[in-house]
Amino acid sequence: MLISIHRALIVSCLFLLGAQLVAVAPCCMADDVSVFKKPALAEASLELQSRAILLAKHGQMESALMISEEAVKVAPFSWLAHYNLACFYAQSGKEEESLKSIKSAINLGFREEKLLENDDDLKPLRDLPEFKRLLEETRKPSKSQELQLSPFQDNIAWVGAENTIWDESINLLRTGFEWKRPARPTSVILEHGELGNRLRKWFIEGTAAGHFGDLYDNCDRDHSNLRYSQFPQLHRIEYQPEIIGDISFGLQNRFLHGGVVLGNSSTSLVNVPIWRSNPRRAYVTPPSMGTLARHYSHNHLYVYPEHQDHDPGRNGTGGYGDVYPANTPYLLISQGSSYTDQPFLDALACTMASFRPEVKEQIVKLGLMAPTLQQIFRSCYKPAQKQDAYLTGIAHPSVFDGTQIDAMKMVEVAHSMKMETIPPLARLHVEQQEQGHLGQDYFDVVEMETLFDTPNAVARIGRSMQFDRRMIVTARESFDHQNRPLKFKWVVLRGDESRIRIQPLDDVGSRADITVGWHPRRKIHPDSPIESNRVDIGLFANNGKNWSAPAFITWYFLDNEEREYDDKKRILSVEYHGGTDEGNYVDPLIQIAKTWKDTYHYTEAGVMIGWTRSRGVGPEQKNEEFTRDGFLVLEKDDLGRAVVACGVQYEPQPVEGKPFPTVGQTTRDDLFRYSYEGPQDKLGKITSQEIKSQ
Repeated sequence: MLISIHRALIVSCLFLLGAQLVAVAPCCMADDVSVFKKPALAEASLELQSRAILLAKHGQMESALMISEEAVKVAPFSWLAHYNLACFYAQSGKEEESLKSIKSAINLGFREEKLLENDDDLKPLRDLPEFKRLLEETRKPSKSQELQLSPFQDNIAWVGAENTIWDESINLLRTGFEWKRPARPTSVILEHGELGNRLRKWFIEGTAAGHFGDLYDNCDRDHSNLRYSQFPQLHRIEYQPEIIGDISFGLQNRFLHGGVVLGNSSTSLVNVPIWRSNPRRAYVTPPSMGTLARHYSHNHLYVYPEHQDHDPGRNGTGGYGDVYPANTPYLLISQGSSYTDQPFLDALACTMASFRPEVKEQIVKLGLMAPTLQQIFRSCYKPAQKQDAYLTGIAHPSVFDGTQIDAMKMVEVAHSMKMETIPPLARLHVEQQEQGHLGQDYFDVVEMETLFDTPNAVARIGRSMQFDRRMIVTARESFDHQNRPLKFKWVVLRGDESRIRIQPLDDVGSRADITVGWHPRRKIHPDSPIESNRVDIGLFANNGKNWSAPAFITWYFLDNEEREYDDKKRILSVEYHGGTDEGNYVDPLIQIAKTWKDTYHYTEAGVMIGWTRSRGVGPEQKNEEFTRDGFLVLEKDDLGRAVVACGVQYEPQPVEGKPFPTVGQTTRDDLFRYSYEGPQDKLGKITSQEIKSQ
């Protein structure tokens, strides 16, 4: 079945609350849907498809088929929705309907011949003549959309239906513009004191590229604009009136524009239970993270304020601390609220114009503008200008202080850059990882330890009871534009180094064995008043001439858990808060909170037997016993050992007076019987499994 379940947690949370995932659109032809509505509808359809696949995996095929049909109604223009529906039809014995859905998918551009030929879900169709004919159709070229290029009007790059197409492969809107070099270029910059004098001089003498090919994208309806009149060569994006809703407002996660883009949105979600800045909104939704990664590789860089996501304090007393569950190189975040992004925009605009023409041409051609700007910005950040500080957390915080930007140094570094000093690009990929076990060493409604995996940043949520979490990560997909050999450095940027082990696995450090221990809340660095629950590990590549911008591995640990480990790193107890009681703030879109305490039991040899789950306090406290397999004990023998246990299902339950659910616990119908080899055997083994009689 062609879809990866990306677990968009924001939508999952709405589903868990019992809310409708999407308002099902009325049936319509694919051509009737506005191009600007397609990304949101496709994303909603993908969520329905993901939900259908989960239901099918649990044997609920009838419900899965019904939801898959709704997914097609929501996005009738999506070949993926039609293809997945064909799979469900085939598995339900509806061969004619399955063939029709495959045909619809092909008409919409599906051309994955090998997938169609080998997909086990479609096995019932393989000997049918119509299926073989459809297989032949996938070998024919599809009718590709042609992106129309629109001319500029008085330095304005207008975005409208005439120069926008929807790309289903990445679920983004692509725009096109007609770039023509003016016969007589205007001034590269106005005012700006000594910095402006240098940049004008460089441009006149031909050693600075200026802003040809560059776009400015304001996504807050001119609330906090770059002073674009100071940059006469820079074209600013404007959206035609037919672009409705919030698609061009707030977090920019819908467009891939035809040029180098510097953008911003001085906005955030406020006065709602899921309050957050635009970066945190992206960090908890894997589809948005996919967009940010594509921006990074397509010369797009956006700036957003942190608003209330990065301030001294805890639980709203003063502030909340650093509540970002990840760190990435994909954007820049300014300390503060509205207008704090403006110094960033100005410094970056000046830097973009300062590159030498041949250097900028190469950077843009290879999609390296955003990584190169990040490397320059971070290496020139005033707190990081001390020797060797670039490879420390000082240069790579979640959020940057606009008063510490050194714009003059940034333009000097950009202008002095030569072809051989263009920074390499650091990329990483998780090869192996120790997984937590849902229902056994962490308790949630779905598997939720992976926050996202992208080429330049991966993020995990530390839910498992295991103290140490190990992964093997490779940087071998990193590259240098001149194909020079790279050396790598893996650095703890945030966290307790005594709880983190990084072991390079080859001479150049292209692979590393990384172990991160459980972390309680701590200061982001010793002199900071801001606290965090996150660990950051940076990957840096060096081509012999320059360091890359960082790639990040992050682990986020939950602040509403009280954990106790022994000196051998064995879990002794965990007390969870925030479900029916109050707890420390944790983003509700990365965790469904719960309220209970688990106390763990071990044999004399240190092997876990199970745990006791306690709810309530005093005389009202209720205790339940669990086996090490995560099953609820129903019967014990004379020695207190489990002999009969049942499976447990964790589901969301509403909480009166609270906007978010808690994790509820229900029993399943499956029974497990344990036997023991003798009185000294405390572990036992499962000898039978049966379904409880009704």
